[in-house]
Amino acid sequence: MKIKLQIGVTAAFTTIAVLMLGITVAFLYESNHKLALDTGRNKMTTARHNAVENLLNVIRPVGQIVDTTVDMIHSFPDAVSQPRGGAIMASLINGHSQIYGLFFGFEDDGRFFQVVQFPGDLKTFGPENSLIPDNSNIVYRTINYDYAGGKLDTYLYQSSWGNVTGQEHSVVTYDPRGRTWYKGARSQDEIFVSPFYTFNSTGKPGVTFAKRVVQPDGSLMGVVGADLTLDNVTRILNDIRIGSEGRVFMLGIENRVLAYSGPHGTNRDETFFKIGNGQINDPIVTDAITQWAGNPKAFFEFTNADDGKKYLVSAAPIPEIFGIAPVLGLIVPEDEFVGGIKEATQYILKIAAAIFILTTILIAIIARMLSRQLNLVAAEAEKIGQFDLGSDFEMTSHIYEVSALSSAITNTRNSLKSFGAYVPTDLVRSIVANGNPVEIGGEARDLSIMFTDIEGFTAKTENYSPTELARELSNYFAAMEHQITANGNGTIDKYIGDAIMAFWNAPSNDPDHVDHACRAALACRLAGRQLNSISQESRLFPLYTRFGLHTDRVVVGNVGSEHRLQYTALGGAVNLASRIEGLNKFYGTRILVSDAIVRRASGNFLLRFVDRVMPVGTSSPLAIYELIGDRTDHSNRLCNIAEQLLEVAAWDACIALYQDQKWAEAHAAFSVHIGNATTPKLVEIYIERCKAFMASPPPKDWDGINHLSSK
Repeated sequence: MKIKLQIGVTAAFTTIAVLMLGITVAFLYESNHKLALDTGRNKMTTARHNAVENLLNVIRPVGQIVDTTVDMIHSFPDAVSQPRGGAIMASLINGHSQIYGLFFGFEDDGRFFQVVQFPGDLKTFGPENSLIPDNSNIVYRTINYDYAGGKLDTYLYQSSWGNVTGQEHSVVTYDPRGRTWYKGARSQDEIFVSPFYTFNSTGKPGVTFAKRVVQPDGSLMGVVGADLTLDNVTRILNDIRIGSEGRVFMLGIENRVLAYSGPHGTNRDETFFKIGNGQINDPIVTDAITQWAGNPKAFFEFTNADDGKKYLVSAAPIPEIFGIAPVLGLIVPEDEFVGGIKEATQYILKIAAAIFILTTILIAIIARMLSRQLNLVAAEAEKIGQFDLGSDFEMTSHIYEVSALSSAITNTRNSLKSFGAYVPTDLVRSIVANGNPVEIGGEARDLSIMFTDIEGFTAKTENYSPTELARELSNYFAAMEHQITANGNGTIDKYIGDAIMAFWNAPSNDPDHVDHACRAALACRLAGRQLNSISQESRLFPLYTRFGLHTDRVVVGNVGSEHRLQYTALGGAVNLASRIEGLNKFYGTRILVSDAIVRRASGNFLLRFVDRVMPVGTSSPLAIYELIGDRTDHSNRLCNIAEQLLEVAAWDACIALYQDQKWAEAHAAFSVHIGNATTPKLVEIYIERCKAFMASPPPKDWDGINHLSSK
């Protein structure tokens, strides 16, 4: 069945646009969604770790003060029932606002001595719950014998120890020996931590740390106790809630709820400590605890049946506090982290839908006029889809709509070209063509590797400002990059100071990668000369670049971490290419290549043997050659081939004598050759060797290898 062009084009455009839009939006949403959730998990973990540290900072001093008080009573048993004992207790808790009171109760007669720090919001206190005297900060409470032999409950109010502001007395109705904290500590050597309970004097929740004091004969003298108010714990749990709907819970033995902090701005917007039969009426927390109890995980997600929302939970045991090792958990709605992404995605979809509808109508109108040029447009769209942005697209038409479409395609290409300045185009194209996600890893592949370095760069740039140096060096890098990419589409791996590392045959296959690398080196040398000639007013120029080339099998691919990857090459061949570049300095050459390059390069290049060397860090010798020019360059643009052929022929004759160990003849030949040599330092090296061998010939097994001792 045939369809009209207008319908066909409109339908095709609609399908392609929907697919591209859907894939793009889905990819962006999923990527951002995962990133947001990872960020959220990290934020929850950090909040929980910080809370644990803050909780321990609040709780540790309480146990330490209890232990210190027990030691004091062991050392000075009579002091605790005297004012100096109260002074010591007051000094111990001074500066620890979380400690409400420190006290000691005697086992034999129920005497009781206590120092209480008043919290700032406490207005009344004492046996009659009367107003606290002005300027009172502490109270020293004693249940002790009076002069008549009876017991009296005394409250001595003070601004600081020794500065009395008021006093009260009452009949004794309190016996510490009947309290939970006393009974719990009586039967164990370690510190006993009471369950949460409400302090009568403040009406706020707290917990008591208690430890018994045993006399030398083994009998019980009494129990030391310290009251910890939970105000600071409340603040810590409230502070770690994330977002307006965040919740915090703390579980004790058998996953019983110890504490809970509800979402902001509700009737649950306070931390609740479970005392007695207190219950948590929050289905979100109930669900989270139930799922964690069934399958304890540090991170998990669940969907609440009541509101249909997805929640993230971070829960794990923390160090021992309150006498147990509780579980601290955070609950945060997923929308807290991805809600903005969802809203942005919906907004983008609405705009895209509006644009899509308008564009579809426009395409339907102009479809009848596209029959003769539709193939061109489709072909160009296909190129853009493959990230093929190398050529320009121009389509001339007298039809306004067709011309507009041509302009739209051109603008799209230009926009993607601009984006391509930040991303290696070949790498992106290969990733798109492969269709797999970017992962850490690589493949073994033969590469031609080039290292460059500027001669004397450090000395030339000592007095340069960073801004000036960056500007002028960028001109140099631009010239080098152009030649590297223009010859076989080489890949620049990295800039290392003033040096460049580049390679050929990755990510795209290049069967002629050795020739391309050689031509790129020659072209870079020429570009450097041209740059020197036009930059005579610059203090940085002239610059002279040294090159090192090697080819071998390496591992090339994505290297790094999951957060940052680099497409690079790894292997001994990379290091060897760098070593070869460094040999230029020793031999006075500009472009050195390995024998592997010489074997695999075509016969188009003019090369001359330099030496057989054993570079530092290698176990096998290699022959190195100087790359002089391209025999196919009849314009003599890269070098004067005729002159260089003569020089190479003369050099080869000298080297032949040297390798035949005809030291005197070689010395004479090198001495004549040095006058016309373009690399006199290289010739001087061989002259000195000949002199040395004439004076002391090498052993019979001499292999001609120069063992290098430095890089």
